[in-house]
Amino acid sequence: MSRLKIMLVDDNKIVVLGVLRIYKNHIPDATVITAENGKEALEILSKTESDQNLPCLIILDINMPILNGIEFLEIIKKNTRFCNIPVMIHTTSSNIKDYKTCKSLGISGYYVKHVDYSIYKNNLITIVDYWNNSFRNNL
Repeated sequence: MSRLKIMLVDDNKIVVLGVLRIYKNHIPDATVITAENGKEALEILSKTESDQNLPCLIILDINMPILNGIEFLEIIKKNTRFCNIPVMIHTTSSNIKDYKTCKSLGISGYYVKHVDYSIYKNNLITIVDYWNNSFRNNL
């Protein structure tokens, strides 16, 4: 059975460590690739030799330096190699303009990070469970 591969793009190291811990405990056979911004994520995707090794899901923050989440989305959705990778926005922005922009670019979901850790954790587990089941059932 293939492993679930997730790309997490977020510049907040505390968020990244928290997500990694949640996923390691919940789906230990998943692989999580991290990038601190859209530019680094594009470099990682571009260096991935086989399409079969591309992530099955990208969890993307919006507010990042160098290349933000919306700029990253605009680029990958125009790229025939990456455009079909589901992208889940994972952000502190509850700005309706950000949501509408991301939706117009073809996101698979938009999640505002919750301040209550237990709710945050449960929501992240729900998200990864959904994609894990989708990925494994469509091989």
